[in-house]
Amino acid sequence: MDKAINEWLLKYEPIKKIAKMIHTEELPEETDTLALQRSGVENLPLKYITDTGWYRQYQYALLLKANSEDDIQRLENLDWLDDLNDWIDQRNILREYPILKNRTIKQASCANAITYDTNEDGSISTYYLQLYFNVRGGI
Repeated sequence: MDKAINEWLLKYEPIKKIAKMIHTEELPEETDTLALQRSGVENLPLKYITDTGWYRQYQYALLLKANSEDDIQRLENLDWLDDLNDWIDQRNILREYPILKNRTIKQASCANAITYDTNEDGSISTYYLQLYFNVRGGI
């Protein structure tokens, strides 16, 4: 599932200006990199009593490591995350989700585009965007 989400995110054209790939779990040392970390899985209630299978929310953190030497760079980085949020909202409206084996994504959403960490001199920051994928399976 993580690979499918990673490939789906790479369809967002501005990602290619930042990184050629999205790393799994950890950011490398260099700047202008992205990493996707799974942060949790939560069971969701099925819609109808007669439904079979399961419904879960898979939660991820998308980390962006970028230069943040001044206010302009910091604002641009946060704007970039806001634009990605808008893209995900649009994919949700169009129901264009990652394709999974034996599972179906029913909704994608995101929240909390924030500055997560900054190095000592403030020149490099890590930004955080929560991603949520509601998935049906076991049918």
